[in-house]
Amino acid sequence: MSHPLKSYFPMKLTLKKNLFLSLFLALIFVVVYMYISRKNKSMNVAENPFFNHQLLNEDSSVFYPDSLLGQVLVVSYFQTWCSDCVKEQPNLLKLQSHFKDQDFKVLMVTDEPLSLIQAFKLKFNSQLDFYQLQTPIKSIGIGRFPTTYLINKKGIVEEVKVEGIEWYTPEIIEKVEGLLKG
Repeated sequence: MSHPLKSYFPMKLTLKKNLFLSLFLALIFVVVYMYISRKNKSMNVAENPFFNHQLLNEDSSVFYPDSLLGQVLVVSYFQTWCSDCVKEQPNLLKLQSHFKDQDFKVLMVTDEPLSLIQAFKLKFNSQLDFYQLQTPIKSIGIGRFPTTYLINKKGIVEEVKVEGIEWYTPEIIEKVEGLLKG
């Protein structure tokens, strides 16, 4: 007959191993989560850089973004060499067309020379409004392209997509409709 404590100790050791393994896995999860959070912060997605910087229109005249307060905006920070930025164009154009004649506007913003902006617009036959940022785009906290903001009438960011090209979706349309009413 075996002693009852002999069978108890192996079970206790197994429980200790399972507890240790669980704690170890939890620690790994926390470390990975902190790394990802820190990496996302290092992407420097600015809260809303649009109203804080001077822009130039396509005709080289100064444009003041705060003149658009009171409208719902989609502002896409892009680069002409960016393939995802090109892919985003048709969706943004559809979105703008969907809300034409309303207080809604899609704006494309880059720090590249106006000649590149004009060539890009011609190449893709874009009907969107393009602007040149007067400071390097990375200096305002944008490092991945496109970085696109949905901004309400008060100038508050409602949604941000980094490297996202799907802007003409039922969810976005519904959200814009709500913002236009509000």
